[in-house]
Amino acid sequence: MTSYRQHTIAIINQFYDTSLNLKTLQNEYFKKYNIKLDDRNRVIVLTREILRWKSRLDWYIEKHLNTPFNKLQTQLLSILEMGTYELMFDEKVPDYASINSAVEIAKQQINKKASGLVNAIHRKISVDNFTDKPEEIEDYQWYSFPRWLFNKWNQQFGFKNTVQLANHFNAPQPLIIRRNNIKISGDDFEKNIPDDVKIESLDNSDKFYVVKKGGSLLKKHDSFKRGEFSFQDRASGMVVEVLDPRPNEVILDVCAAPGTKSNYIAELMGGKGTIYAYDVAKDRIELAKNDSKRLGNGNIIFAQEDATKSEFPVADRVLIDAPCTGTGTIGRRPDIKWRRTPEHLKKITQLQKSILNNVHRFVKPGGVLVYATCSIEHEENWEVVDAFLKFHNDFKVVSIGNQLPEKYTDEKGALNIYPHDHKMDGMFAVKMIKNA
Repeated sequence: MTSYRQHTIAIINQFYDTSLNLKTLQNEYFKKYNIKLDDRNRVIVLTREILRWKSRLDWYIEKHLNTPFNKLQTQLLSILEMGTYELMFDEKVPDYASINSAVEIAKQQINKKASGLVNAIHRKISVDNFTDKPEEIEDYQWYSFPRWLFNKWNQQFGFKNTVQLANHFNAPQPLIIRRNNIKISGDDFEKNIPDDVKIESLDNSDKFYVVKKGGSLLKKHDSFKRGEFSFQDRASGMVVEVLDPRPNEVILDVCAAPGTKSNYIAELMGGKGTIYAYDVAKDRIELAKNDSKRLGNGNIIFAQEDATKSEFPVADRVLIDAPCTGTGTIGRRPDIKWRRTPEHLKKITQLQKSILNNVHRFVKPGGVLVYATCSIEHEENWEVVDAFLKFHNDFKVVSIGNQLPEKYTDEKGALNIYPHDHKMDGMFAVKMIKNA
């Protein structure tokens, strides 16, 4: 029987050998193999946490290696990282059990020589001090981020804020859900939540709740199947509130999949009006359609289109929830920090500018255009907006004003959520009005 450790190693190994994100790899792996629920949940946590702490794990591994670290084959590295994670962070697993398991897996999957290496390194690591930061380790390794990104944040935010940001991303992230205001009232929703699930309403919204207990059970409950709630971070919901959709309007959402914001737009409109929701990814559009059916939002028209060049209906309000590096969501998706590079940042900003330069044409005179990302990088946010405004003086930025508490608004009037300050995903949204 394959153990949860072997499943973990297989997925981590695939992560290193492909360019796919962790969630996609997990989903594909679980479709292929029949794994019991407890093991599946364990694998999800282990794979995510190994990638969260990768730099620190690798530093301890390299410290005890007699050969160059970059010469390690990915399968051996995956085994070493899994065992090192358990030794450093998992107090429930005895050291001997972690070491013995890793040694046996190396023997089975590679060879006896590899198992000896794993045994030697893990036994040395097991007596290391993990509490205090060693003098020799660099900050980016200790906090476990790519060197370029940690240094970039240090220049952009200062060292103190960078450390606070890293600590926030490395801490457990709360699960947030949004109540469907059309289908159920707050009182009824809280009464209907089963005893094995505990939720608390957030102090900045009557529709969003933090899940304190039973999060893994929520998708199975009838309340979810009836479309009474969705999974959505509070910061993501704020983007829709900046858009401020009204009943009977025409709304255009050009980077819509998987439809979470589109569905919240429909709910704020009370089901009245029309939402045109497009995305370039056909498979994600199908996911959005299915979720819209679950929620009962019949006024959303989904279709596959390319926001950089397609023609769209003219709308009262337009949302560009642009493709981005996603650095504001690293707390939930630690794998993406290893998929981002300075070159990727340059490419994504060009894509964002292309989308803005095309889509602004479909805002009606006097209409609203909201540009948003879940990035905390200045290059993807104000730099993109400023570049757009330089050549489109028929648009002007307006402050989101009283739509949200002042603490979420920057000095130029945009939504600007910093995870370590606001304890939610990083998010940016600027509201622009087209001249009548």
